[in-house]
Amino acid sequence: MTFEFSRSLVLLTAASVVLAAAQESITPPVIVEPSCCAGSSRTAALALDPFAEESAWKFADATAWQWQAAPTGKELVLQKQNAYKPPYRSPINLAWFQTREWSSFSLTFECQLSRFDKGNNDLCIAFGGTAPDQFYYAHLGEKADAPHHQIHLVDHADRKPVTTYRTSGTPWKKDHWHKVKVVRNTDTGDIAVWFDDSPFPILAARDKTLTWGKIALGSFDDEGRFRNLRIRGTSRKTGSTP
Repeated sequence: MTFEFSRSLVLLTAASVVLAAAQESITPPVIVEPSCCAGSSRTAALALDPFAEESAWKFADATAWQWQAAPTGKELVLQKQNAYKPPYRSPINLAWFQTREWSSFSLTFECQLSRFDKGNNDLCIAFGGTAPDQFYYAHLGEKADAPHHQIHLVDHADRKPVTTYRTSGTPWKKDHWHKVKVVRNTDTGDIAVWFDDSPFPILAARDKTLTWGKIALGSFDDEGRFRNLRIRGTSRKTGSTP
């Protein structure tokens, strides 16, 4: 292979990467909450408080997590790195709510990133979980790049981004509680994440690979705190049929 041919191949590959990245929209999408989840809808399910049932949460490494009482209610604290190795490249630190699973839903909570170092620090929200190697997760990373600040699909393989829109990163503040909202519409495939009071999502995707599944909170490899978790949507007991 000649030098000129090798150089052309490298340039062509780089151009393909740029073209693929350009497929992400630069305009925030309009996301309509499904009727099961909109607070103003008569058909909306009551908001569930998953933190009211501590025993329903499963931790791959229970020593990494702690429940704490607080004036605003219970807090779930990820206090150190899990000693867990996932079957494929995906978040290491996830706490799964075991007793119910959802299809379409609207989920809100407050969170605080505890680690600020030179890495691309993050917290994550997982959903559509059916197995340790099958779920979606939203990675709220400080800076957007190939793996960070994305919506990923883990489907019996390493994570892959399905993001169609994203901002430049998640504007975390030290010692500050942030508000997060996640909406999933299985009819359209829409997924969107809002952060604090922004009228537009910071992440969005459209994918129909997974429908029903569990939810989880955590981080890829950092630490944080979660409180005031509420979820409203179409749900069923784990292991039941629709």
